[in-house]
Amino acid sequence: MPRFSIVLIFMLCLPLATAAEKPAAPAVESLMTPEDFRAAGLDRLTDAERAHLSEWVERYRGGVVVGPAPRKTSEQLAEDKKIEIVAKVIPSFTGWSGKTIFRLDNGQIWQQRQTGKMRYSGGDSTVIITPNMLGMYMLKHPDSKRAVGVKRIR
Repeated sequence: MPRFSIVLIFMLCLPLATAAEKPAAPAVESLMTPEDFRAAGLDRLTDAERAHLSEWVERYRGGVVVGPAPRKTSEQLAEDKKIEIVAKVIPSFTGWSGKTIFRLDNGQIWQQRQTGKMRYSGGDSTVIITPNMLGMYMLKHPDSKRAVGVKRIR
């Protein structure tokens, strides 16, 4: 098993610290038995790598570093597909032209990810954003009955 995978598994198994005051970062070798330390391959790290790992462990335990998000269950994935964002483009909707940025009245910012152009001069700036079957998002403009792929940038 590659060294990175072993270290990552080790880090994800550490409990989060709950104490308000945190002592200096403990050496990573002090957190496990010598047998476990060797079995994980951590004895092959350089002193600088071990020191960096110890500091990272302390930041992780302090909640500064967040591990990877847990995988979603099939129920959560099904729920995600039901998401529908209805909002108005501000200042006003005029269509799209390549890499158009859509600022919504709910504070979200989306960017066109598909090529294409569409001009609109009507007064309705309402858009609906929904995920497609591939999990990517589509911005639909109901008044023009047109849609384009978008990605959220904020």
